[in-house]
Amino acid sequence: MNVLGKKITILLLPQGSRRIKRLSIPSSLPFFLTIIGLTLFLGLLAFTLYTCWQNSHLKGQAAELKRLREKAAQQNVQIYAFADKIRLLEEEMNKLRHFDQKLRAMTNKGPLLQKAGLLGTGGSESEVSGPKNRLQAGTEDLIRQMHRDVERLLAEASVQELSQQELAKILEDSKSIMASAPTVWPVSGSLTSGFGYRSSPFTGRAEFHRGIDIVAPVGAPIKAPAEGIVLSIEWSSGYGWILSINHGYGVVTRYAHLAQAYVEPGQRVRRGQRIAAVGRSGRTTGAHLHYEIILNGIPINPMRFLAAKD
Repeated sequence: MNVLGKKITILLLPQGSRRIKRLSIPSSLPFFLTIIGLTLFLGLLAFTLYTCWQNSHLKGQAAELKRLREKAAQQNVQIYAFADKIRLLEEEMNKLRHFDQKLRAMTNKGPLLQKAGLLGTGGSESEVSGPKNRLQAGTEDLIRQMHRDVERLLAEASVQELSQQELAKILEDSKSIMASAPTVWPVSGSLTSGFGYRSSPFTGRAEFHRGIDIVAPVGAPIKAPAEGIVLSIEWSSGYGWILSINHGYGVVTRYAHLAQAYVEPGQRVRRGQRIAAVGRSGRTTGAHLHYEIILNGIPINPMRFLAAKD
């Protein structure tokens, strides 16, 4: 191979031939071929590296996508489980609402929830009881509906709490009223004179008898017919020693012709507690208890309160 000017001559001697063939090529051709080969090599290398990087990146994205799908599936399971809990809470709230209505019907109280505008506003079956039916609307719609359900249930729970507090007060008042109602006979004995007009045992003239007379021996125990607070113990020329008890709710009981009292003014007494003893103090024909019930300042017939004797 000889270099001649700007060309390169290549001598070719075929096997079995004495004739030499000459091939002339530009002297720059090997350089360009080298550049082209190097360029192709670098391009192939770059393509190979890019392909490897792309495959690795795609694998990473595939793994991340798989992880996100698994996480989304778990979140969906949790969302539907929470929706089921909301449904159960709605059912319990409905039971509580119906129970509230029954109690209010028994106590003749109007529905507090209706006044608050929340009674009977529970979600429909498709809204709360069937969350899976809302799957077509998408998870986001379901989450928004769940937020609305929770807010509504929280608001109704607050009103239910107020209602239960009111009912508890009503029942407590009813219990207090029952405990304060003078339904027990104050003394064991025979009824000799009733409530209303009668002939006076002293003058024979008609007079209004403000209570009832129960005959009992001197010293017989007199018991409080209901809970209350002792108002006073005082002397009257006609009734002798008189004891008065305030039972609340406008009810006062009076006990006259006493021999003695076992309680003091301001003392709280319970039903069945011994408060005094039968006597014959004041103007009387014999030992007995004069018993009165006064409602809002007006004497009423004690027999309206007293339970029938056996």
